[in-house]
Amino acid sequence: MKIRHVSTIRVDWLPMRKKPAPSGNLTTIAVVGNINLDIKTSRVSAKLGITADGETSIERIYETTGGGGANTATAAALMGARVHFVGCVGNDELGSRLGTHLRSIGVMTHLVVVPVSTGRSIALSWDNGHRHFISSLPHTALLNAASVDVPALARAGCRHLYRADIWFSEPMLFGGNEGLFAICRKAGIETSIDINWDPRWNGGLGSREVRKRIDAVRAIMPLTSYVHGNERELLRFCGSRTVDRAVYSLVERGAGAVIVHRGARGCAAFANGTWIECPPARVRRIVSDTGSGDVFTAAFLLHGSLPLKSRLRQASRAAAAHLQAAPNYIPALPG
Repeated sequence: MKIRHVSTIRVDWLPMRKKPAPSGNLTTIAVVGNINLDIKTSRVSAKLGITADGETSIERIYETTGGGGANTATAAALMGARVHFVGCVGNDELGSRLGTHLRSIGVMTHLVVVPVSTGRSIALSWDNGHRHFISSLPHTALLNAASVDVPALARAGCRHLYRADIWFSEPMLFGGNEGLFAICRKAGIETSIDINWDPRWNGGLGSREVRKRIDAVRAIMPLTSYVHGNERELLRFCGSRTVDRAVYSLVERGAGAVIVHRGARGCAAFANGTWIECPPARVRRIVSDTGSGDVFTAAFLLHGSLPLKSRLRQASRAAAAHLQAAPNYIPALPG
């Protein structure tokens, strides 16, 4: 299947809205991951018979960009940083629409157009803090290591590459991520990943195949400076009963540090043999929690020159602001 690269678009050709100047703590980052259309809902009661016949009324249904990669890039750009996003889109109107939206808020896009449809997700948000995504992402399945021009990113000033959505492309999962991170290391680019939910964990694969996929991600730990994940994701990925054990197992495999997203309990990090905890920033009213983890990660990545605890505080504040839509770092798509 032939893939056409459009990642050579000059940055000064991209339509950019005026942004605030970054502070001295902010850096230039690259984000590699998924971009799709998210169909989002306001919070739905977890007590409702949502799986039974019938209909449920909620406050709001709306569209945004989706994908951990696109969400992180969007949030980082709206925080005033220089962000390069690498991903695939389909050769269709939706792919064009999503790319245009990213560029309009200041993201420098390096997109690969592939001959399939651009994907969509339905993002359900429950009032007990849990979420569920129903996704069809055929375009991101075609992402491969050749999609990422590391020398070009290095020339653009990127000193950190964040790999989001690690499960959705098998060419990247089985060898591509490892090769990409090795090239980044040689180019002096720091790397990080997000351990999010693998959609294949919910069924369709035997335990041996699930283990194969997990082992493929474990193989890149020695090349990874920061591993992000919420507590439930980390426990499932590591096969551990406690977060302490999960975190230690990742560091034992070579990860530089582990950043734990803990929701209403704040966040924590384990680095250099030290456990650091940070309480949550105050949230008066949750408007939407979908994407708050991506906003947290964006703020954490941008403040790379700060001490680790200060980075956690900055990230917590950004996530709290997003939860209250003050501001909303993943805005609705224009009609």
